[in-house]
Amino acid sequence: MVRYWLVSVLAGVVACAPASSQISPQRLRISAQDAAREARTVAVGWAQGAALRYVEGEGVTPEGYILPGRGAWRFVYEASNRADQLVVTVTPRTLEQATRPRQTPAGYVLGDAVLTGDWIDSPAALAAARDGGGATLLAGQEPAIYLLLVPLSPPQWVVRVAVGAESREWRVNARSGELLGNRE
Repeated sequence: MVRYWLVSVLAGVVACAPASSQISPQRLRISAQDAAREARTVAVGWAQGAALRYVEGEGVTPEGYILPGRGAWRFVYEASNRADQLVVTVTPRTLEQATRPRQTPAGYVLGDAVLTGDWIDSPAALAAARDGGGATLLAGQEPAIYLLLVPLSPPQWVVRVAVGAESREWRVNARSGELLGNRE
């Protein structure tokens, strides 16, 4: 009797399983803050006092996420007891780490500033750019979107979008979500 019941339960589970084991890429998407939680675990293992210096997002969707097979979040950490930087690269399916000599994003002098955990997520940064005049460009055919979160005063998301020959940049206050300016 028990054997028949177990077989019936297993048959029911199999019958209820989806026909395809494929998961929609939209369900596997990852925002900057979701990825930051994963990266932080790696950084603490690298150095106890690891501090987040900046974040880069490449291949970001117009909604502010990374999809499987398209782009990545990179989290750059430093620690006072280490001469190098840790770069943690996060995608919806992978988590990688590498060390490199210390460097800052091109065009920025960060001094000893670090990012704390109180910043808006990538979807909010893209929403601010959309509301700040980027709706048409972000709705274009396959926009190339790059995000940079830097510890300026105030901390800022730099949102760069390019479609064909057209490109624009927005700066968003990473604490309040307020649009700070844009540039064509």
